[in-house]
Amino acid sequence: MPFQVSAGTMRHRRNGNFESSRLLNSSMSRSIDVSCNDSDLVNFIRENFKKRECVFFTKDSKSVGNLCKCGYPENQHIEGTQINDDEKWNYKQHTKELPTDAFGDVHFENIERRGKYIRLSCDTDPETLYDLMTQHWHLKTPNLVISVAGGAKNFALKPRMRKIFSRLIYIAQSKGAWIFTGGTHYGLMKYIGEVVRDNTISLSSEENVVAIGIAAWGMISNRESLIRSGDNESIHVAIKSKIPCVVVEGSGRIADVIASLMEAEDTLTSSCVKESLLRYLPRTISRLSEEETESWIKWIKEVLENPHLLTVIKTEEAGDEIVSNAISFALYKAFSTNEHNRDNWNGQLKLLLEWNQLDLASDEIFTNDRNWESADLQDVMFTALVKDRPKFVRLFVENGLNLRKFLTTEVLRELYTNNFSSLVFKNLQIAKNSYNDALLTFVWKMVEDFRRGLKRDDKNNKHELEIHLSVSDCPITRHPLQALFIWSVLQNKKELSKVIWEQTRGCTLAALGASKLLKSMAKVKNDINAAGESEELANEYETRAVVILLFLKQMRIFSFSLQNFLSKQWYGEISRDTKNWKIILCLFFFPLIGCGFISFRKKPVEKSKKLFLYYVSFFTSPFVVFSWNVIFYIVFLLLFAYVLLMDFQKEPTVLEIILYVLVFILLCDEVRQWYMNGSKYLSDLWNVMDTLAIFYFIAGIVLRLHSSDESCWYSGRVIFCLDYIVFTLRLIHIFTVSRNLGPKIIMLQRMMIDVFFFLFLFAVWMVAFGVARQGILRKNEHRWEWIFRSVIYEPYLAMFGQYPDDVDGTTYNFDRCTFSGNESKPLCVELDANNQPRFPEWITIPLVCIYMLSTNILLVNLLVAMFGYTVGSVQENNDQVWKFQRYFLVQEYCSRLTIPFPFVIFAYIFMVMRKCFKCCCKNESKEPSICCSKNEDNETLSWEAVMKENYLVKINTKASDTSEEMVHRFRQLDAKVLVFHSALGDVPVSDKADSDSLGK
Repeated sequence: MPFQVSAGTMRHRRNGNFESSRLLNSSMSRSIDVSCNDSDLVNFIRENFKKRECVFFTKDSKSVGNLCKCGYPENQHIEGTQINDDEKWNYKQHTKELPTDAFGDVHFENIERRGKYIRLSCDTDPETLYDLMTQHWHLKTPNLVISVAGGAKNFALKPRMRKIFSRLIYIAQSKGAWIFTGGTHYGLMKYIGEVVRDNTISLSSEENVVAIGIAAWGMISNRESLIRSGDNESIHVAIKSKIPCVVVEGSGRIADVIASLMEAEDTLTSSCVKESLLRYLPRTISRLSEEETESWIKWIKEVLENPHLLTVIKTEEAGDEIVSNAISFALYKAFSTNEHNRDNWNGQLKLLLEWNQLDLASDEIFTNDRNWESADLQDVMFTALVKDRPKFVRLFVENGLNLRKFLTTEVLRELYTNNFSSLVFKNLQIAKNSYNDALLTFVWKMVEDFRRGLKRDDKNNKHELEIHLSVSDCPITRHPLQALFIWSVLQNKKELSKVIWEQTRGCTLAALGASKLLKSMAKVKNDINAAGESEELANEYETRAVVILLFLKQMRIFSFSLQNFLSKQWYGEISRDTKNWKIILCLFFFPLIGCGFISFRKKPVEKSKKLFLYYVSFFTSPFVVFSWNVIFYIVFLLLFAYVLLMDFQKEPTVLEIILYVLVFILLCDEVRQWYMNGSKYLSDLWNVMDTLAIFYFIAGIVLRLHSSDESCWYSGRVIFCLDYIVFTLRLIHIFTVSRNLGPKIIMLQRMMIDVFFFLFLFAVWMVAFGVARQGILRKNEHRWEWIFRSVIYEPYLAMFGQYPDDVDGTTYNFDRCTFSGNESKPLCVELDANNQPRFPEWITIPLVCIYMLSTNILLVNLLVAMFGYTVGSVQENNDQVWKFQRYFLVQEYCSRLTIPFPFVIFAYIFMVMRKCFKCCCKNESKEPSICCSKNEDNETLSWEAVMKENYLVKINTKASDTSEEMVHRFRQLDAKVLVFHSALGDVPVSDKADSDSLGK
C-alpha cells in the first residue's frame, strides 16, 4: 500500500473538506486515496456501482462564466463531450453512467474514527447498495430508519427543537437506527452532525449512531480529493511531482512490486519488472493488453529512477512510531537536493526540526564528515528556541553553535517582543508591584525595555534599578545567556530552560534566581495548574543549587590546592618547614624568635623593624594562638583541680578568684562566638559543651558563696566537681589537629549514638528481668530506693558479671536482709511454712542464666559489632574526616582574635568600648567591601562548572545501563567501525570475529 507524503499536499487536503459530510463531524480531515485494500471489495464496487458524467455541454445562460447546466465548465467534462445549444438539459439524456472512481475511507479529526463514502448514480439498485453497506461495510441491520428532511438553511435552532433532536439521537442509539440526512453543513443537518460527533466521542464503537449523508456530487467542496485513482497512477504522479512516497511492503498489489524491485540487487530491466508484476499481480496483468503491460513497466521504471523519493517499510513493523519515522525519513530524503541539485542540508534540518526528529538529525546530518560553522545553525537555532525543542538546542550547541555570538541584541529583542506571552508580562508586572523585590524589578525592567525596543534609560527615575544599555556596561550584552535563561524560565519552558542553564556560567546563582522568580510568579498566576508547574520547577532549581553547593564545598575541602592554602593560613607568616616543637619551645623562650630559631616566609625590608615584625608574625599565627590556648587551658584545668582538691575554703582564696576571672574570660569568648555565628552557634557540639560548663560554673558559684549554709556550700563544691568533668572533656577538641587522633573523635561521637540504641534494647531486658525477679523473691516492698536497686541497679551490675546471690535458696543469707523493712537492708525473701525461701529455684536460677546469656553475650557482642562497623566506616574515610575537621578548626582560629589567652580580655574591653562609641556617634557609613578578587571569582566559577558537570552526569545516569545494554552499544559502535573500514577498503578478518565474541 503506497501512500503519498507531502507537507504541501496535506495542508491542501486538510483544508478541502467536503461540506456535505460535515454532519458527521464538524472538523474532518482529508480522505485517503487508497483506503480499501480488499480487492474483492474494489471489484464489487467497480462492477456494481456507476457514476453519472455529463457528455453534452449545454451552456447555462444564468451563470457567470462559461458553465454547463450541470454546473461544470467545459474543460472539466470528459473527452468526447458534445456541444448542445438547442435542447433543454436533462440528466437522463445528457449524462452517461461510468464506473465509479470515488470510494474509500474518511478520517475524522479528534475522534480517531473512520467513515465510508462512495459516489454513485441516482439510478443505483437499492438492494445492491444495501448489500454494500451491510456485508462489505459491516453496518448492523437497522431496527429503525430515521430520515431528517428540511432545515437546510442556516437558521437559529430554538432550544426546544434542540432538545427534541437530542432525544432523537438517543432513540437512534438505543434502537439501533440509521439516520439519513441531506449531508450539508447548514441548519438542522449541521446540528444533527454535531450531536452525532459528540455521541461518537463519548460512546464505544459498538454503540455509535449510524448517520448517513446523501448529497449531490456538485455540492461537495474539494471533491477532487475523493476521486480514487489507481495505485499505479497515484504513485507515478506523485513521483513525477517530486512528492516522497512511503511504500508498505506486504500490503499487496503494486506496493509489493515496488518494494521487491527496490530490494533487488540486479540491474533494473523490463523483464525483471514484468516478472515481479506477474508474481504479485497475476490476475491484473493477465487482463491487460501488451501495450498496457508495457505502459505499466514504463511508469514503474520511471518511479524507481527516483529512489530518494521512495521509502519502504514492512507491514509487520508498521507501528505508529515506525510509520512516523518512515514519513520523516521520506521527507528528509526528498529534501536532500534543491532545485540546483546541491546539498540541501538546511532544508533537511528545518524539516526534521519541524517534525521533531532528533535521532534522524543526529545520525544523518550531524556526522563526522561535515564541519559546521556557528553561522550555519543560527536560523534553525532560533526556530528551535521558539518551538521549544530543547534536544535540538543541545544538539546545535554540541555541534559548534556559539551561543554568545548567536544571542545578539536583535535576537533577544525578537524573543522578548514577538515570542513573549503578554499574560506572562502582565503577571510579571503584578508580581513586581506586589513584592518589593530587586530581582523582580530588574527582570521586569529588562523585559519592558526589550518590548519597547531597548530605549535609553529614563534619567528621571533616579531611584529605580536601571539597565545601562551601552555595549560595555549593559549586563544583558555582557551576559546574554542569562537573558535567554530568564526568557525560557518566564515562558515556563521547563526542559529548554534546563538546557540553557547547563550552558550558563554561574549556574548556582542562576538556579537560585530562577527559583525565586518562579515562586514569585506562581503566587500571582490565576491558573492553579500553571502555578503548580512553576512551583515544581522552582523547587527543582533550588535543589540543583543546593546539591552543587554541597558538591563544591566537599570537593574544595578535599582538593590539594585548598589543603595547601589551609596550611598556609594555619601557620601564618611562619614557614611551613618549621618544626612544631620549635614553635612550642619559643612560647616559653621568647628570645629564640628573633635569633633565627624560627624561619618566616617573608623577610622584612627594614632591618630596624625586623625584630618587631618577627614577634608580630609569630604571635598572630593561628597555630601559635592555638598552641597558646591549649597551654592556657591545661593550666586552667590544673588550677581548677588544685582548688577543688586542696584549696576549697569557706571564703574564696586568691587562686579561686583567679579561677573565676579565667572562666569570665572564657565566657567573653563564647559571647563573641555567639555574636558572630548567631543561630549556628549551638549547632556545634563543642559550643554546647562550653555553654553547659559555664552555666554549671555560675550555678556552683551561686551555691558556693552561701558559706553560712553548709549544705549549699557543699552542693556548690559538688557542682564544681561535675563541671570539672565537662571542662576536661572539652580538652578532647585539641586532638582534631592531629591526623591520627582527629578521626577518633568522630568515632567516639558515633559510638555514643550506638550506645544509646544499645541501652534502649538493654533496658527492655533489664526491666523485664528485674520486675520478674523482684516479684518472685519479695512481697510488697514499699521503699522506692530498694525497688530501684532490685529492678534496675542489680540487673545492670549482672551484665558486667556480678551474679545475684539471692536467687539461690541454699546460699541465701538472712543476716543481710530485714523482715520489717525499717532498717537499711533489703527486704528478705518470702518464707514457706518451714521458714525456708519459698521461691522456686528451678525458675529463678534458669531465669538468671537466660538473662546473663542474653545481655553478656548477645547484646554486648551486638554492641561490639556496632562499634566495629562505626569504626570501619570512619576509618575508610579517615583522610576526608580529618580534612573536614582541620578545615573547621583552621576556620575557627582564623576568625578569632590573634591575641593569646588570657590577654584577650583587653581586646574584648576595647571592642565593647568601640561599639558603644559607634552607637553614640551613629556613624555607620563605610565603603562596601569586595568579597573576592577577579581571579578568585573566576576560580570559583570554574569549580562551580566542574561541580555542575558532575551533577549532570549523576542525574543523567540511568539504571537501565545494564551489561546487556552496554554490549549492545559496543556492537553498534563496532558495526560503525566496520563500515568505515569497508569504505577505506581495509577490513581485517579478525575484527569481525572480535565483534562477534564481544557478547559472549
